[in-house]
Amino acid sequence: MASEDTKNEALAVSVVTPRGPVTTEETDAVTAPGRLGEFEVLPGHVPFLTELHAGVLVLGERERHVFAVSSGFLEVEPDGTVLVLVEQAVAAGNVDLEQAKTQLAELAPKLKDWKGAVDAEFKNLKARHDWAQAQVDARARA
Repeated sequence: MASEDTKNEALAVSVVTPRGPVTTEETDAVTAPGRLGEFEVLPGHVPFLTELHAGVLVLGERERHVFAVSSGFLEVEPDGTVLVLVEQAVAAGNVDLEQAKTQLAELAPKLKDWKGAVDAEFKNLKARHDWAQAQVDARARA
């Protein structure tokens, strides 16, 4: 008889944006960009909720599906379901690499030379920069 820890051998993952579902699939692992760094979720992981930073989301170790994701949240539920709720998400293969690189080239100097307050305008600029970087990084890891 399988123990509670070993009977869930897969994670049911849903990646959702305000525009709707991006993907729903079963996988053996999820690697996500947390606020404090990248982390991995495997079957049997304890339930938790964490904030995500813009970056690369990888679904699976054996068969990998790579996505660029913006900020949001990841929740692991007791039954092994993983919900990834983000503002934006795109499969690495669908990233417009030239557009993302152009955005990075435009936004990076603005961030570097920012002399104003850390206000809404700065946070918006930083979010746009981080989203462009996430897309470039996702293509590189795909």
